[in-house]
Amino acid sequence: MKTRLLFLLIIATVFTSCSREIYNNKEYLSSHNLEGKKLAVLPVEVFYSGQRPAKADWYAEEQTASLNLQADIAQTFLAYKNEHERKNQQFKVKLMSADTVNNKLYTKMMDLRTAWTMAPDSVGRMVGADLVLKVRMNRERYMSEKAANWANAGFFVLNGLLGNEYNPEAFGYVKASDTDYEISLIDTKTGEVISRYNPNQQNRQKIKKINKLMASKSVVFAGE
Repeated sequence: MKTRLLFLLIIATVFTSCSREIYNNKEYLSSHNLEGKKLAVLPVEVFYSGQRPAKADWYAEEQTASLNLQADIAQTFLAYKNEHERKNQQFKVKLMSADTVNNKLYTKMMDLRTAWTMAPDSVGRMVGADLVLKVRMNRERYMSEKAANWANAGFFVLNGLLGNEYNPEAFGYVKASDTDYEISLIDTKTGEVISRYNPNQQNRQKIKKINKLMASKSVVFAGE
C-alpha cells in the first residue's frame, strides 16, 4: 500500500511539474475568441551543434528532422482530438495539413529554412492561418550514444567500488546530447504568444511527450 502511494505521489509530482511549464496568456484569452480559427504548424526550426560525426550531413538532417517534427506535431494534436473530449478552456480550431502549409510557403520562398528565421506571425499570414504553432529545437551533441553508454557502464562500476554512504556516486554520469525544445501558439494578427511550453532540462529529451502535453494543456482543440 505504501509503495503504491509513493508511486502515485511521484507520478503526480512529475505531471504537476510539467504542467507548470506550460504558459497560457490569460489576459489575451479573456478578450479573444479562438473558436473556428485556422491553425498551422510551421516548419520546425532545427539546429544541431557540438561534436559532428565524421560523415554526417547536419544540414540535410536538420531539414529532414524539421519536416518530421512538423508532421508529428500536427498528428499529435489530431490524435488528441480524436481520443479525448474537448475541455472547457479549449477552443475548436481547424488544423491545416502540413502539406498545405508547406506548399503555400513554397510559392513564397525557395527553401522552407527561410521560414525558420522569419517572424512566425508573418509566416502564418502567408499561409492564411489565424494561429500558428512555432517550434524550435536545438540539439548539442557531445558524443555518440554508444560512447556515452560505455562511459556510464565504467562509471557505474567505479561508483560501486569507490562510492560510500556520504558520496555514493564519486563519478558523475554523462549523456550523448542535450536538447533545447520550445513550442509556442501565436496569434498571426497581433503576434502575441497565447500558449508556450518550454520544458525544464530533465524533460527536454522527451519530445513526443512534450507535444502530447502541449496538445492536452493548450487552449486549442484542433481538427481537420
